[in-house]
Formats: sequence, structure tokens, C-alpha cells
Amino acid sequence: MPLSTFERILPWSGAVAGVLFAVQETVAPFGDNLTDATLTARLHDSLGRGFAAGLASLVAAVMLYFFAAAARASQRTGEAVESSYSSVTHGGLVGAGVGMAVQGFVQVALTSAAGDAQRAVVATLMYLSFYAWLVILVGLVAAFWGIGLGGLRNATLPKWFAIVTIVLGVIGVLGPLAALVQIVLPIWLIAGAIVISLRLRSASSTHPGPLVRA
Repeated sequence: MPLSTFERILPWSGAVAGVLFAVQETVAPFGDNLTDATLTARLHDSLGRGFAAGLASLVAAVMLYFFAAAARASQRTGEAVESSYSSVTHGGLVGAGVGMAVQGFVQVALTSAAGDAQRAVVATLMYLSFYAWLVILVGLVAAFWGIGLGGLRNATLPKWFAIVTIVLGVIGVLGPLAALVQIVLPIWLIAGAIVISLRLRSASSTHPGPLVRA
């Protein structure tokens, strides 16, 4: 069944999310070794960057929700009645999107507090901003395992991509090593957008009926 325009565009939301995540990581002003007073002053001088980083995270969260739908649709093309892998994938990516939304919210609140010179609030929100990544990571680990294991079992992904994804899921639960996931996430999202787009196009050309099972 031919893909609609929306279905063709949908996987690329993952690439947009990856770019926005990289922008947030690059633009956001941080200063973990600064005193409260110095930190507030630095953030006050970077209000534009702070709000831009927060907005990037919030929009990336929305893009991840769309990408979750594309990833589920891609996996459902290889599933029969049983749909555990696609369900875990969808739930994990939605959870990661919630984490990005939390990260964006904290960044906006942090920047606003710095603009109002609220030193105590800035110190508290800075701690939260450092650990907001863990909320994203929880969802990503589930999604990585769902995508990787499902891709291998149902042959819905190239084997190399499925294996890399499983490895990232393992690294995500290895404490400090999980920082590697944060570094490669934009690349993985862009690669995932390409792989899933190709999978959906291929499935649409070989399946005469509806592409995705309910």
C-alpha cells in the first residue's frame, strides 16, 4: 500500500530530534565548578542561549513522539499478532520524549531564575538540569532494546543497526559509561530516521494491503 505524505515524512522527525538535541547540548550554558553567585551572573549574561536550549529540548520532545510512531510502524511490518517489541519501542521513545520535555522545562525555568537573579533557585535548578538526562536515558534504554531485539528477531532493520542499538542499550545501564549514549544519540537518531524511512518504503512496495497491523 503506498505511503501517504505524512507517513513518508514521519521517520525524519527522528533526525530533527537528533539535531535539536545536539543544539541543546551545545548551546546550553553550564558551569558546575562555579559558585552560586558567579553561576547566576554567567547564566544571566547568556539568557538567549538558555532559552534557545530549552526550546530546542521541548521541540525535540515533540519530534520524538512522532518518531515513536514511525518506529512502531516500521516494526509492526515484521510482526504478526504478537507486538511486544514494537510496544516496548513506542513506550520507550515516548518516555524519552517526556524526559526531553522535562529537560527543556528545567532549562527554561533555570534561565528565567537567572534572569531574575534568584541565586538559590538557580543552584537548585542547575542540579536538576544535570540529572534530567537520567529521565531521557530510562526511556532510551527500553527503546534501544525494543528496537534492537525486535529488529533482529523480525528482520525489520539492518543487522548492523540492530546490534549497535542493543549495545547502546547495554551501555545505558553501565553507570558512568552511559554518558557515551548522550554523545552518540544525535547520530543514532539521524541514522534511525534513514533506516526506518527505507524500511517503511520497502514494506509499502511489497505489501498490497494495509502497511501496519492494528
